[in-house]
Amino acid sequence: MVFRGPRGKENTLQSDYRRFLNSTCWDVALSEDLEAGKNYARHLRTMRFPRPSYLSPAVVSAEESQLLLFFNESRSLMLGPTDEEVLAHFIMRIAFSDAFDTTNPVLQAVFALASLQLHGSLKSFRYKRLVMSSVKEPTDWIDEKTLLQNLTSMMLLYHHELSLESNSKGSWVTFLCAVKRIINTSPGTQKLVRQENSVFLDWIFYHEALAEFTVRHWAVPYEGCGYVPIPRSPNADNEIGSKKRANIGCTTDVLQLTVYACTQAVVAKSSAKNYANIATEQAEMLERQICRAVGDYGPIHDHSAAPADRNAMVLDLHRLACLIYVNRAVRRVAGTEFHHRRLVREGILLLTRMATCQNAWPLFIIACEAVNEDQRLALLDVFEKSLQERRRRSSHIHFIQHIAQAVWNQHDLNPENPVDYLTILDAVIGGLPFMPPFA
Repeated sequence: MVFRGPRGKENTLQSDYRRFLNSTCWDVALSEDLEAGKNYARHLRTMRFPRPSYLSPAVVSAEESQLLLFFNESRSLMLGPTDEEVLAHFIMRIAFSDAFDTTNPVLQAVFALASLQLHGSLKSFRYKRLVMSSVKEPTDWIDEKTLLQNLTSMMLLYHHELSLESNSKGSWVTFLCAVKRIINTSPGTQKLVRQENSVFLDWIFYHEALAEFTVRHWAVPYEGCGYVPIPRSPNADNEIGSKKRANIGCTTDVLQLTVYACTQAVVAKSSAKNYANIATEQAEMLERQICRAVGDYGPIHDHSAAPADRNAMVLDLHRLACLIYVNRAVRRVAGTEFHHRRLVREGILLLTRMATCQNAWPLFIIACEAVNEDQRLALLDVFEKSLQERRRRSSHIHFIQHIAQAVWNQHDLNPENPVDYLTILDAVIGGLPFMPPFA
């Protein structure tokens, strides 16, 4: 409908509407702040832009085209909880580095992952087998392209195993260990340390670091895959303590300190040593940076800051969980200290504000600290809502809830004679028949 009034009104009205063509909410919010003379700092580095869709080449069948379409549209179901958009774009670029090479293991791994979600493990096994046969021999790993394809395809098969609904859940460790072995022994690894590969390197480090938690509490001592996770991204040193981290949903300093704490959970298991005697200078520096990022009053009580988006809340959730775990595994606190309870309270409040959470490790660490009915009911509500999220990976939430409740049971059954935190964690996690993933 066109408004017809005095001469010139129609053109003016159409001009007003035309201003909003191709405008996003980011453009409008920035415009309002600039017009009002406000500080535009909150808009820095926040612009999102569409990434090109990858069209399947002519050699891909109709079935495989459907799998590619599903992968692009449902990446959060397969690659979460990391920032799946940036990661999926990187993966597709590697998959189509040679558009007519259908033996590319990355492309076959994408098919395997999508086929598992659409058709089940039986049909996806065909693509999984093709990946395994396409991965080049170790003699070729010095070639950068081959190395990148091998690592990416193994990481995708790792995600494939994480998604399996069967008793073979623990098979994910086989593929993650293959990735660790390749990246730690290949002479070509250093060639990958470039800006354009940052999301890929961060992706590996995130899963390496959180797998360390499983390793330390499910199988101690652990043999066969003992490479210590290290950050390889060229951004790692510059972004420690940074408020922004879009690639993996977790800052590098949190992952580094978590790896350190996991190591100390084993080293210091038999004696409650003073934290100052066993902490390295780097670990203390990392902890101070994380504490500064959390703030004196917690992340959700900073009313002066702009409203936090979900990515920012996920970053803070990892920070809180890391500090809680360091207190427990390294400092050996009893859990009743005011500073510790404040971290727990902030973590539970943050989870209730998020409503759902697919990040297994921080969810588990914070859930284990719930001591009263109100806290536990709040967390059970988060678990329930998370399980109902069909567009995101949630199959792992059920067993995370189960083992968190098993930890609660141990606390409730020994109220007069509390058992050590690490002893309970080792016993409960070790009680599972498979190596549980916490990523």
